[in-house]
Amino acid sequence: MRRTDFSSQAPGQLVPAADGAEAFVPAGLRPEVELSWDLLRAIDDARAVISELTGQARLIKNIDLVIRPLARREAVLSSRIEGTRTEVRDLLLSEAAGEAPEEDTDIYEVFNYLATIDLAQEWFADGRRLDSSLVKELHSRLLLGVRGADKRPGAYRAQDVYIGNRAEGIHKARFIPPPVERIPALMEDWLAFSHEDSVYSPLVDAAIGHYQFEAIHPFEDGNGRLGRLLVPLHLMQEGVLDRPLLYLSPVLLDEDRAYRDGLLAVSTEGAWTEWIIFMLRAMKVAAADALGRVQRVMELHEQYQQKVRTATNSKYPILALELVMDRAFVSVPDVVQFAETTYPTAKSAIETLQSLGVLVPHGRIRGRQIWRAEELLREVYD
Repeated sequence: MRRTDFSSQAPGQLVPAADGAEAFVPAGLRPEVELSWDLLRAIDDARAVISELTGQARLIKNIDLVIRPLARREAVLSSRIEGTRTEVRDLLLSEAAGEAPEEDTDIYEVFNYLATIDLAQEWFADGRRLDSSLVKELHSRLLLGVRGADKRPGAYRAQDVYIGNRAEGIHKARFIPPPVERIPALMEDWLAFSHEDSVYSPLVDAAIGHYQFEAIHPFEDGNGRLGRLLVPLHLMQEGVLDRPLLYLSPVLLDEDRAYRDGLLAVSTEGAWTEWIIFMLRAMKVAAADALGRVQRVMELHEQYQQKVRTATNSKYPILALELVMDRAFVSVPDVVQFAETTYPTAKSAIETLQSLGVLVPHGRIRGRQIWRAEELLREVYD
């Protein structure tokens, strides 16, 4: 990162950093954004699909049937951006088995991300808003007992950092975030911005806020994952979403280079309009993908219920089906506990679902026979 990389339009200033380098301190929010037809069209396009997603979700009685699949995919894919190699099926299998293999350290990071999403939902369900306590609590949960646990979980960083190849050192860094003494004031400004009435659109504010959080880089580790999670939380706070149904990681994973270049271009050139349009398009694609998965979940749920009711009068296959829709991988003991019934009745319920094509045998894990909902996995998770 060199001074010559930054134009006169850069929204911030360069200040001294370690070893004679310079760090970028972003200016306070709110920036001036030039409205254009492309930007207005991008706002309308994203808003239309997100509104359809929100409206569809409001028609669902058991909203957890769609929240959990989307959250699981986000947990896996957001962690993958940071280098993990866990698959969604690995996560579901570990949930079904009750634990993950000790040697699979990546999956614990995914479990943490999923728990962080749950924590955020609980916070908002209590009527609370984004504040420094929530941001720090989410960060602490994200790094609990995994890679980064030694890097001040739940506390702003106490040392300067840089983004780039560690072997090349700070002078070859792609980006150097603000010095530690600047972080508290910058984060207070970021939080104040997140609570202001929107001038352009809450979607535009979410894009601006995401850039600012990543530019501040307030923590020593976990900034990317937490920053991506804060986008749907901001939209929930603004009433755009009722629940965290919109996740950007599936899109940003495919657009990783454009995403990182877009962030940098805001810092070096003040390329706000281009960045916001990129993020709005990502929101539109993510919302359309989520909408399709929500619809497939509900279609499969209805189809399976009809099949079961036609095949039997017993209530237990229907109860087992609810567990299947939630977890995709199940065992007889799972159904025993969930349906509060006996082992033979639970086994009979699973066999009914297998005969109807809802379940197929998966194999044994730690001595326990597991069944999987292959169609659900293929249509909703893959």
